[in-house]
Amino acid sequence: MQKRLRVIFNRGITLLIPVAGSLLAGSLLIWLAGEKAIPTYINLFNAGFSCTKWAGRCALLTTLQFATPLVFSGLSAVVALRAGFFSIGQAGQMLFGAAAAAWVGAHLGMHPAIHPATALLAAVLFGALWGIVPALLREFIGVNEIISTLLLNPIAGFLVGQVWIPRISESAYLVPLVPGTKVTVGLLLALAAVISVYLFLWRSGKGLEIRNNAQAHKFAVYGGIKKHAPVLTAMAVSGALAGLAGAVEVLGVHYRFVSSFSAVNDFDGLIVAFAGYLHPIGALVLSVLLGGLRSGAIVGLQIRSGIPRELGGALIALMLIFAAMHSFYRVNGKHGKR
Repeated sequence: MQKRLRVIFNRGITLLIPVAGSLLAGSLLIWLAGEKAIPTYINLFNAGFSCTKWAGRCALLTTLQFATPLVFSGLSAVVALRAGFFSIGQAGQMLFGAAAAAWVGAHLGMHPAIHPATALLAAVLFGALWGIVPALLREFIGVNEIISTLLLNPIAGFLVGQVWIPRISESAYLVPLVPGTKVTVGLLLALAAVISVYLFLWRSGKGLEIRNNAQAHKFAVYGGIKKHAPVLTAMAVSGALAGLAGAVEVLGVHYRFVSSFSAVNDFDGLIVAFAGYLHPIGALVLSVLLGGLRSGAIVGLQIRSGIPRELGGALIALMLIFAAMHSFYRVNGKHGKR
């Protein structure tokens, strides 16, 4: 038990290193903008994580709203990368999930008890189907997954744009956890997804097959694992998670289909996955952090400090760079000890 707690503590410290490094590097950018770093960071984090109801808002609730789709998108990338599949197609899978959920929410009249669940299931199905496409292209035709997932994103945007989707019926809205906010049951689903992905990857036979296939493909096939099954399974799960990211946005925030999401950009899933060290818990922590930075950049930087909110995006980029650097040195350090 003591050993396990020590491992958890060490991983927590490891997770904070790129955050601290990015904040130090970001101080230079703040200085170039003509402001002082400490007051700016205070404004940034107060605007992203406090709950003083400044100007009638609780910043932490907005952060949790922003973090919800980030969790799903990050988990989607974690599953794909753990399978050895470098997918950057979360944006397209989100669009398919959002379109499917919005269509069901707008066109099908159902009881409020089952309408949101049906819309979410549609998002899972269509996100999974679109996630399998690049897996099929790589496994059976040999198309590089980076190229295919990148090019499938605009194709997804074109396809869903051909479908007319009216405003979603109120019976399909996700229920707010806090009245008057857009923090919905989607947050609880995201937390459940974190636990489910961990159990799937590290406590199930399928997860073991997926990870072994990525680390030693020939050995896995020789051991009896089907040649294509792990990648196809992983990308179906990855696409389903990304589809949920789109669904919680349209059902709980916008109440209509949108082709761009305020809380998630195209490559945020990869940022969350890499900075979280390809672990579901790390993805959860980084999602909340990035959600707070994105929310706080609007109020804390642009409004209070007079600094362009793009600095928030720069801090996120710096965080990813420092996370990659730290992972690199960790790996080389381990090899150096052998």
